[in-house]
Amino acid sequence: MQTLATGHLFSSFLFMPHAASSEDFSLETKALITLGCAVAYVCAFDLNAYWFEHVAFSRFVNWIFIPSGLQLLFVLVFLELGAVGVVLGSVFIQYTNTPDTHLFNLVTSLVSGGSPWLALAIAKRLFGLDMTLSGFNAQLLLKVSVLFALVSPVLHQAWYWWVGHIDNLITDTVVMALGDWFGTVLVLTAAAYALKLFRVLAGR
Repeated sequence: MQTLATGHLFSSFLFMPHAASSEDFSLETKALITLGCAVAYVCAFDLNAYWFEHVAFSRFVNWIFIPSGLQLLFVLVFLELGAVGVVLGSVFIQYTNTPDTHLFNLVTSLVSGGSPWLALAIAKRLFGLDMTLSGFNAQLLLKVSVLFALVSPVLHQAWYWWVGHIDNLITDTVVMALGDWFGTVLVLTAAAYALKLFRVLAGR
């Protein structure tokens, strides 16, 4: 019953006529959207660290990772603009923590922004997902969120393992997948409630 209720909230948020194509916006609007996504991603990362760092599984793995929900949400709604925003936000985060590891910072940032985009592309092939989000329902959203919670951890942890930052590839990947999915559920549920409240207030 809880799954059905959450699915209803997801669908109420993401049942849109279409996602925002970059062709719909002026250059200034594109820049603002990208910057807004980057800033929101950084803020979510900091909040996640503040709230859940004490229960983190390891340095690179969290049991709950709220920014993952924003990664998927931004790409679903803003497509490439959202992906670029996540990359820029991740670049800021990486250089704030490890300013001298340039290759690691850049590749990690590209994985952060590219993984939701890749998940969306895979969903298009596997599930027949229309990039305009027409026909996007709760069941399809559940599939996409699970797919993203698999793609992102696999790419991240494979990269971390390749550069020698982790020892247990499988365990870290599984835990990160759970944390990413929990974070995605939290973000999309909160967004659905916020949109529902906005519609109620706007209808007064």
